[in-house]
Amino acid sequence: MNDTTKLNAPAIDHPETPLLSAKPAVIRLTLDSLTYDPAFTPRLGTAKNHVHDLARAHRNCGDLDPIKVWAEPGTGKLIILDGRHRVAAYRFNRVSIIPAVIFRGDRKDARLEAAKDNAKTTFPWTTAECTQYAWGLVIEGGVSKRQIVQAATVSTGTVTNMRKRLADMVAARATPCGNWWRDRSDNQPDGQPENVSDAVKQARIKFLMKAQQEIEMQFKAKYGQRPALTELGESWRWSLGQARFKAAVSGGCLCDEDEFSDNSELPSLAHPQEQPADITSGDF
Repeated sequence: MNDTTKLNAPAIDHPETPLLSAKPAVIRLTLDSLTYDPAFTPRLGTAKNHVHDLARAHRNCGDLDPIKVWAEPGTGKLIILDGRHRVAAYRFNRVSIIPAVIFRGDRKDARLEAAKDNAKTTFPWTTAECTQYAWGLVIEGGVSKRQIVQAATVSTGTVTNMRKRLADMVAARATPCGNWWRDRSDNQPDGQPENVSDAVKQARIKFLMKAQQEIEMQFKAKYGQRPALTELGESWRWSLGQARFKAAVSGGCLCDEDEFSDNSELPSLAHPQEQPADITSGDF
């Protein structure tokens, strides 16, 4: 997994390393120089409406606020900490050089800095995303409980439970997959296809898609229109149950993708064969 360097049972709390406070200078970077690392955000995609709003603001008012990137020691990679929606907006407007500030520090500090920016954003993380990010910090280690609480906006009880769960997994010689909704229990969600081939997984997905399409056709025949997205979401939530619904969303099955760019931040969600590809790859 991308989020883990080594596993150690969190026996004691860790001393805090203060984040850098000096105001960095604004520079200009090319989009091609930027790197996306999923360890620095729990989000699997960007929100199309928010990106379009930012793109319109850029066209009308000029540069958006500088994005924040981390200069990774050793490699020199410029990893996005804050500003994925702004990057997507610039790409949408075909702008290749954008304003940015560089954060310098170690990996732990960079992850805390990325989470800190979430607290002041107009598009905050969901509860599931905050919980997922907290679990990544617990796995990586070297971060105090207070820092995790502040960074991921979760409760101290949540961090305590996560640390206990990690200690239990280390004692059992189990390796976390990095997804809290799977790691939090020894029991995998019902129907989890862990040991089947890609072809079988695609067949299973295709079967579910066909069933969903048939249900929507029946709904339209009865009510004269397709179900609203809120109705679909609530029906999935109630039919799956809260835990399985959250696990599905956290696993990326319901991830939004941007349809307006050829530049991908993550591999496209593969559609089963013979299905029209009406959603293209995502973006930063």
